Amino acid sequence: MSLEAAIQNVLAEVPVPGLSSAFRLFSFIVSSVQATRESKKQLHVLANGVGQLLSTLNAEFRESRIVVANCAKSLSDLEKLLQDIHRFVQKEREKPFLKSLLNKDSRINQIESFYRHIELTVGAFQISSLLSVQTMLRNNETARTEDAGMLHAKLRGLEQNQDELRNVLEINHNNMLAMMASLQRRLNVAPSNDQEQNFYSHTLDYLTSMSGRQVQLEDWMIASFDVEYGPEIGVGGFGKVYRATWNRMEVAIKVLQNVAGVTPSVALLQKEINIWLNLRHPHILQFLGANTLDDSPFVVMPYIPYNARQFLEQWPIFDPVYILRDVALALHYLHSRKICHGDLKGVNILVEDSGRALLCDFGLSRIKADATSRTAHTAQSIIAGSRNWMAPELLAGSPPKLPSDIYAFGMTLFELYTDETPLVNIAHTDFIELVFRSGVRPDRPDSDEVPKLTDSLWTLAEKCWLQAAKARPTAGQIHELLVDIISDISLVQDHPTEVTTNNPRGTELRDPNHNRGSLSGQAVSILERFKPQFLSDYVRRTGPESRQALTAQNVAAHHSREVTTNIPRGTETQHPNHNLPGDNTSAGSDTDLLEKLSAMSKLVVEHQTAKRFKEAEELDLELVRLGLELVRKRKQVLGADHPDTLQSMHNLGYTYIKRQQWKEAEQLYSEVVWKQKQVLGVDHPDTLRSMQNLALTYAHRGDLYEAEELHLEVIKKQKQVLGLNHSDTLQSMHNLANTYKWLTKWKEAKELYLEIIKKQTQVLGLNHSDTLQSMHNLADTYKFFAEWKEAEELWLEVVRKRKQVLGADHPDTLWSMHNLAATYMKLEKWKEAEKLYSEVVQKQTQVLGADHPDTLLSRNRLVDLYRWIGKPGYAVMDT
Repeated sequence: MSLEAAIQNVLAEVPVPGLSSAFRLFSFIVSSVQATRESKKQLHVLANGVGQLLSTLNAEFRESRIVVANCAKSLSDLEKLLQDIHRFVQKEREKPFLKSLLNKDSRINQIESFYRHIELTVGAFQISSLLSVQTMLRNNETARTEDAGMLHAKLRGLEQNQDELRNVLEINHNNMLAMMASLQRRLNVAPSNDQEQNFYSHTLDYLTSMSGRQVQLEDWMIASFDVEYGPEIGVGGFGKVYRATWNRMEVAIKVLQNVAGVTPSVALLQKEINIWLNLRHPHILQFLGANTLDDSPFVVMPYIPYNARQFLEQWPIFDPVYILRDVALALHYLHSRKICHGDLKGVNILVEDSGRALLCDFGLSRIKADATSRTAHTAQSIIAGSRNWMAPELLAGSPPKLPSDIYAFGMTLFELYTDETPLVNIAHTDFIELVFRSGVRPDRPDSDEVPKLTDSLWTLAEKCWLQAAKARPTAGQIHELLVDIISDISLVQDHPTEVTTNNPRGTELRDPNHNRGSLSGQAVSILERFKPQFLSDYVRRTGPESRQALTAQNVAAHHSREVTTNIPRGTETQHPNHNLPGDNTSAGSDTDLLEKLSAMSKLVVEHQTAKRFKEAEELDLELVRLGLELVRKRKQVLGADHPDTLQSMHNLGYTYIKRQQWKEAEQLYSEVVWKQKQVLGVDHPDTLRSMQNLALTYAHRGDLYEAEELHLEVIKKQKQVLGLNHSDTLQSMHNLANTYKWLTKWKEAKELYLEIIKKQTQVLGLNHSDTLQSMHNLADTYKFFAEWKEAEELWLEVVRKRKQVLGADHPDTLWSMHNLAATYMKLEKWKEAEKLYSEVVQKQTQVLGADHPDTLLSRNRLVDLYRWIGKPGYAVMDT
């Protein structure tokens, strides 16, 4: 039976009541397929597969082998799948020939994805014995080959017929440059097929001759032919935002056009693009590219589902102070380069699932103003959208300046804590009078309504929205203040009754991707899973190679000597009147302290090995106290510059790092490095280790460029002093690669990880935990290139090796399994993802506890997966 006949037979069936909507959608799909000009065979086979599914279900329902009332969720998911297929086929029908050709691979991948969803549907209705999806996939592959043959024959014909080529391309004055750019881009990469390569080259020559122009292709240019638009996800006074696909990545596209239909000046847009291209910061949304080739300019950015207010609505327990801290750091970065954001507010702050905030839409205020000035609207049009966040001087007509961003920051602080638009009750006609002339500002809400809005935060908001622009704090000052506020919050959360010697603040909130096996019991909360990650595999790598592998002897060495390398150190420089640490005859006899540190460190390892992470964390706090006491004693007895004193300070700094007390660690390592340079010399391995740790504190406090510079200096000297193959050098290179990643220097990070892994494999072996951590991080980097297949292969190897080396229940093994499951989801391998996430959640619950942030994150991902595939188990998981 032919495909057409099979499809018509299904259309002739009378559906049972529960399938009426599905059959109606099927008829729409068939109509769209029949009207599609290109790639018809594959679409016909897809429609036939859908028809087989519906016909089988119809028969099962009619014979009462399946009861409609018991399948409400599955039927709803079936309708959603058919709606998606219908939208897809409609788009294919409407797509011009060239765009269809250029996006051929995307179309093929989408069709394969539909078959995977059909397989899930077959499983949900339990009819796999009646319907073979594998047969559908084989038929699809045969159809794809037939379509490819027909396409290549058509391409050869078009090369011989210029008139037909002109008609097929549907050329006009607006799309010619975009066509040329897309074709040139295809010719710049390895072709998928010689026939297609020949056609691209021939067509580009034809368009170049026809237009009399050569396209000047910039790296950032993304033509409209290269993107696949999805649904509209946002609209504002200056254009619409769409969810889309570009380069096999999910992205957001902002079409730049105001309400009057006026687009920005191309010259101004290109000027802003030149600024965006040079911005690299972990809290600024990455600029992927833009279109300036036709009269529908747009900007392409990574797709982030939530803005700040949406994120806080989704996760009401999350404290906005962490978002504000990230935004302040991003503003500080922009302002240090004399760049004014110009439109800061909650909707222009995006927040990832991890809780990392990303500032977006900087520079668009100038583009908006330019477009508005070329319309019939008055200056009030500029004010209408963001007036509630606008500084008084802007309301008076002044151009945006750095202090106006600070004013907007204060209003954004109010907005995020109250979930209200600031000054929303002031009428538009009265706004300038009351805000600019009378100095009206938001009233503080009752503490019962907004308990997280503390006195210190409200004082900060009031300073930010001061009338006098020069009196407002800088972004850097705001960031420092917020870091202090967070430290105070963490101190209360972690140790509400604790007072620590010489340490006015407690620890910052733990990073869920950092030191995963060590977490304070009182600090375990949903908040921790949102802490943005900064280079945070350091603690797992820089102490002993594996906490479980520590012996009593190397634990003692760990605290009496070096803490940040896995290579045993030689003898310390000795003071003429002082014996080795731990010698009973040493001046002032610090033996007791060293023995306590040794015993306590051993006990910490035992707790961690036994997965008693709360007890281990509590002992870490005692290690800080003992470390402070040892430093004080050695300063008194040996002097502040003695190498043993400096080593004790170094060890204390490591403890601070392990507890993520970054401010205290930075202050201590700054002092240690300065003194070690004087006493030991700048090239001494101890000095270089301390410099490396200082660079890490820079990174964790957000000073990533300073961290990068210091990492490079340390690596250069370590290569000279220790050699490229030394573990300290490799460790420093690893930390630099992490810094590159958080500077969004993906290419540099990837290349450096590959170099490190090659060296670590030679020096340490493939099974060494440092090598595996580097492989883990490289796999994580692949996602920024949408290299999901490569990521999958590497995650599989890391998981297999970590199970052998660390054990199947180790937190690091489970974290790699979590990432492998996430990669399965990207590849739409739903069964593999579900199986692995289920295993991870079960083991994390046993090992870490149900409330541990890793467990919560994996559990939430499993819930998302259940929702996506329409499995009713998510309802149980949600409770």
